[in-house]
Amino acid sequence: MKLLNTIARVLVGGLFIFSGLIKVNDPVGTQIKLEEYFTVFAVDIAPFFESLKPAALFLSVLLSTLEIVLGIAVLLKYREKLVTTLLLVLIVFFTFLTFYSAYFNKVTDCGCFGDAIKLTPWESFTKDIILLVLILVLFVKRKANEITSGAKKKTIGLAVVVVLCLAVAFNAIKHLPVIDFRAYKVGTNINEAIMPPADDPTQVPKITNYALWGDESDFTFESLQGKKLLLIIHDVEKTDLESYPELNSMIRALGYDVEVVAITASSGPQFEALRHQEQLAIPYYYSDKTLLKTMIRSNPGLVLMNNGTIKGKWHYNDIPAATDVLEKVAQ
Repeated sequence: MKLLNTIARVLVGGLFIFSGLIKVNDPVGTQIKLEEYFTVFAVDIAPFFESLKPAALFLSVLLSTLEIVLGIAVLLKYREKLVTTLLLVLIVFFTFLTFYSAYFNKVTDCGCFGDAIKLTPWESFTKDIILLVLILVLFVKRKANEITSGAKKKTIGLAVVVVLCLAVAFNAIKHLPVIDFRAYKVGTNINEAIMPPADDPTQVPKITNYALWGDESDFTFESLQGKKLLLIIHDVEKTDLESYPELNSMIRALGYDVEVVAITASSGPQFEALRHQEQLAIPYYYSDKTLLKTMIRSNPGLVLMNNGTIKGKWHYNDIPAATDVLEKVAQ
């Protein structure tokens, strides 16, 4: 029984730490996933879930940090009664989400491991059931005595972990994730990624949703030819307006060396209003909001491509100089 307890502790601790690290690296990605759930629950269960959307980013950071802290705490055997109780509450919550996704086929990717490891809804649910059993083992065998060896050092250590997690999350929100696990990471050639693997044509391509279009013509193929700097604006109403003067300066400095185009999920009239307000003298095209949020976690954001290969990505807080853009696209 002691061996089972040790195995359960290592597996639970390790998985929670790994899952939390993936999420804290990309809190905006988890925010998007939570918003999907809230939208579904608002329709299927109760309208009040819609009111939780503004808190999605806060909940994303809270849950990812909590996963890491609880994972480390369970490995350290720190305050076992409290930690195993919190783990049980979390896994029941996650199991409900993954069951709902799988049974009703509502949110087809739970985001359990972010974009690092993709699981089907039923695979996610199975994973959570296994974790639930392992956590129940730890819960039943938890020690009643809250005084543990080196408790003060462990408390300080976990407090440091919390601070580090918040720092990583804040950095990812204000800039971009340190590690990009998405299909649109720097170095990806979209021309190749949208094609089935040569060694197995039956496999699904890495990218299946890349599509850009204008009012009168398709822009998908053209966007993958030559040097392009995509100014991605997920939503006109939520874009950071303070960044546009600096963006305009950089665009003017580029001249004709790189073609700059805006890509938005907003309607034509909405974008035209922004375009005139910010004097954004570049052509624009449309795309799906999910695709744009996948390409870059910034609104607005910049994606630099050379013949379909992604050469650079920038958050609006890190707008590059024109010389930096030209240097990147030539690499």
